[in-house]
Amino acid sequence: MTSKYLNHIITAPASSFEVKANSQGRIEGYASTFGGKPDRHSDVVLPGAFSKSLQQKTAPGGDMPVMLWAHMQERPIGRWTAMQEDSKGLHVEGVLNLSTDGGREAYEHVKAGDAGGLSIGFVVPEGGREYGGEGVFHLKEVELLEISVVAIPANPSARISGVKALGSKAEAIDMLRDCGLSRKAAARFAAGGWNAMTGDDTHEKAQQVVQAIDRAIQSMRQL
Repeated sequence: MTSKYLNHIITAPASSFEVKANSQGRIEGYASTFGGKPDRHSDVVLPGAFSKSLQQKTAPGGDMPVMLWAHMQERPIGRWTAMQEDSKGLHVEGVLNLSTDGGREAYEHVKAGDAGGLSIGFVVPEGGREYGGEGVFHLKEVELLEISVVAIPANPSARISGVKALGSKAEAIDMLRDCGLSRKAAARFAAGGWNAMTGDDTHEKAQQVVQAIDRAIQSMRQL
C-alpha cells in the first residue's frame, strides 16, 4: 500500500547550479541535495532517501529514471547513465541525445546558460514522508521517476560537482574556480597540474581533483 502521493509526481525544486555540457552532450551535477532549507513543497530530503530506489533502478535489468525537458513526458532529451548518493545529495551523470531536435535544443540552452538547473520527479511510498514540525516534512524514502533539465533554479544549496571533459588549461581553471578557489590560485594550480590532467582518463582525474578540493574547502569552512 502506498500513500496519497503515489498518484502524482512531486516535482522537487530545481538545483541552483550551472549545468554544463561538453561537445558530446555529457552533463553532470547534483539533482537534489540533502538537508538545508525546505523546498517549495515544505519538504527536506534526508540522506538515504534515494538509496532503495537507486538499488532497484541501477541494478541489471533495472529501469533508469528518464531524462526529460521541464518534466514533460513527451519531451525526452537524452538518458541518465549514472547516479549515486553521496554525503551532499544525489549526483547524476547523463548524455543529451544530440541526434534529436529536443536533445540539440537542450544542449544549446544549457551551453548558453538559458537552462541552469535540474529538477527531480518522484513518488513517495507509504511512510516515506513524515512531519518534522513547524510546517516542514522530511522525505525519508522516495521512488525516483525522472530528472529534468529546467530553466528556473530554486535550490541554492545544489551545484555542479565536476567538469565532464577538460579540453584546455582555461577549462581547468574554470573547474577549480567552481570549487571555490580564487582565479590566481586556480591559475597557479592549473599551471603546475595541467600536464598530469591530460590523457585518456582526463575525466576520472578531473573528478578526483574536484572531489579532493571540495572536501578540503568544506573542511576549512567548518573550522
